[in-house]
Amino acid sequence: MKQLNTGFSIFIFCFLFSTTTFAGFATSTSRIIYMQNDNAQSVTLANINEYPIITQTWIDDGLGNPLQAKAPFVILPAVFKMNPQGIQALRIVHNGDAMPQDRESVYWLNLYEIPGKPKELSGPVTENKARLDLAMNTQLKIFYRPKTLKKMDSTQIAQQLQFYLQQQQGQTILICHNPTPYHISFTGLSIFQAGKEIQIQQEMDMMTPPLSKRIYHLQNSSQLTDFEKINFSFVNDQGHSIVGKYDKKQTQ
Repeated sequence: MKQLNTGFSIFIFCFLFSTTTFAGFATSTSRIIYMQNDNAQSVTLANINEYPIITQTWIDDGLGNPLQAKAPFVILPAVFKMNPQGIQALRIVHNGDAMPQDRESVYWLNLYEIPGKPKELSGPVTENKARLDLAMNTQLKIFYRPKTLKKMDSTQIAQQLQFYLQQQQGQTILICHNPTPYHISFTGLSIFQAGKEIQIQQEMDMMTPPLSKRIYHLQNSSQLTDFEKINFSFVNDQGHSIVGKYDKKQTQ
């Protein structure tokens, strides 16, 4: 019997239980904060599948198409194979292009996973049998943070958010105004009025950009004209969910 390296086994265990899992990957982080003074940033992947995979990586503005990838970052390696339970480090480097200095910029790291096949499935498909092979793309956000930005923690950012309702084509919408230079990615938004809770429609990306406003659509709320408070949760730099509240009475 082949003996496993004890140190390596402990590293694998700690990696898998302290990271985020996406599709067949476990990643060392769920988001990447790239400070202007950084020479590079790194991300570690683990293949948690029971089969090998080929992975293609690129960085873009969120389209998820490597043929249209435009971003001021270089990532290495671009294509590689990962064996089952294998680990791969990725290196991200800014290419020196000029970036906005009054706010964060956001880009997406794409991890395109092409699965291999077990030996028993490597042959041709026989009659009366079918096989579906899926390739999956995982995206992680990269936040480029200029050194000139005022340092704010999650609580300070949440305290500056502003919310108000507006009518649009007979429907009520919620508008979030983010006056800070930081992106805020909501994981939940709820409106409370007269003891009733109204949920916001979930979208693929619930992020409000810095120094901007964003529209959020309500569920079954065409008659809503006012609110008492808004509860929300969002993701901080460490990938943890932070809870906040906007109380209309306290802001008037």
